[in-house]
Amino acid sequence: MADGYVKLMEVLYRICVIISGTSLAIMSTIISWGVFTRYVLGSGSFWPEPISIFLAIQMTFYGAAACYRAGTHIRLRMFTDMLPPELQRWQTRFVDLLMAGICLFMVAYGASLVKTTYFQAYPEFQYIRVGVAYSAIPIAGLITLLFLFEKVFIKPSTATS
Repeated sequence: MADGYVKLMEVLYRICVIISGTSLAIMSTIISWGVFTRYVLGSGSFWPEPISIFLAIQMTFYGAAACYRAGTHIRLRMFTDMLPPELQRWQTRFVDLLMAGICLFMVAYGASLVKTTYFQAYPEFQYIRVGVAYSAIPIAGLITLLFLFEKVFIKPSTATS
């Protein structure tokens, strides 16, 4: 069962990387288009900025989830490396609890934000709901919580690395 869970987390990880990387690539392209139309053609396009905001939200939250699973998240290793091994284990568990709290906060309050803003539309794009853009917050929070579960219970040997 653990192998199946790890394989599922690998699939989720790849999906997060694809969403984040694609968002970054598209965002870079359309921002360049916006700059080109404004300064070369003399009239700016109305759509690059709102679409870039939407893509930046996707990139940020799905990218953060992927970085957490890959272990490339920002942390202050210098301080934990100075601690004795027993305190390092306690500190790691404390950080895991804090991370679980952050994930639950993202899921609960992110879902509330999606619910509150779901029927609001971007002025430039009446068919894109603001809540859809914010849906990355609770979804990525849940995915990060699943990655945390994997780190703590399935692969505990990687918890201190």
